[in-house]
Amino acid sequence: MNTTVTGTSNPSKPYQVQVRKDIVYGVGAVGACNGREAILRELKLDLYQPILGAPTHNRPVLVMAFGGAFHRGSKEDDAYGNAPQRNNSVAWYCHEFARRGYVACSIDYRLVPEDPQPGNTPVTFSPKNFPRSRVDVVRKIMGLSKASDDMLWRGVEAASDDMALALRYIKAQSAEWGINPQRLAIGGFSAGARTALNVAFGEREPVAAVIALSGYMDAQDIERHLALGQSFPPLLLISAENDLDYVARHTPDMVARFRAHGLHCEHVQVNGATHFYPANAPAVHDSRGLTTVECAMVAFLEHAMPG
Repeated sequence: MNTTVTGTSNPSKPYQVQVRKDIVYGVGAVGACNGREAILRELKLDLYQPILGAPTHNRPVLVMAFGGAFHRGSKEDDAYGNAPQRNNSVAWYCHEFARRGYVACSIDYRLVPEDPQPGNTPVTFSPKNFPRSRVDVVRKIMGLSKASDDMLWRGVEAASDDMALALRYIKAQSAEWGINPQRLAIGGFSAGARTALNVAFGEREPVAAVIALSGYMDAQDIERHLALGQSFPPLLLISAENDLDYVARHTPDMVARFRAHGLHCEHVQVNGATHFYPANAPAVHDSRGLTTVECAMVAFLEHAMPG
């Protein structure tokens, strides 16, 4: 584990940031397919904390999971593409929210090529419904053959198991890290956003808010999870006009379904953008009008987790 201090002065981001890398939050089984014996690998997170004048208790928390079609990416870097069609990494979001006074964590999780062994808390009900368009492209780029439904299911389930484990670890550090576990939000980009949704609604891990940057949840999964009647957190769904086919097509329906069940669900669309959009991309909030991706996230969290 190593520690660095970063950050510069900015009126809306007044704090320097101390970064502690590679904190082990648990272990996960990998290499479990084709009759092989599984092995355990460490699961790690990077901790971003505001320092030098920042509050030291009751601090809000933002936990982010990276994107990469459940096949690639990392807690350090999941940016992809060329500007202006290039997303900011979840590590960047963690750093910038720490500059605003949040304690933020960018988490590691197991990926499909590792052959992860999921636990016994399924969050998806029909692997055959998994959208494959981006996964197939990424596997081709990586030189991998087409994945089976079971391979993808194991990866999606393992990712949600890992994020849920990370949340329990983070909450256990509340006193040491000066955080308020009742003010803990989760989010992510693409596969990470889908994982955050699965953790909040499938794993049923108590959180105060969810931010999904181009995330997806199958309609059947939404209905089956919400039918259980538990109190669920408010959501911010962000998507791009020219997002991945299934994200662009299904996000309006996701918003409608969540709202039909009485959830507070906000939607922001990044007009003219692809799946890979930066934090400063101009966007339109469905009730507040013109904004940017980052500003929409800030406003949503301030409303969902007041100090």
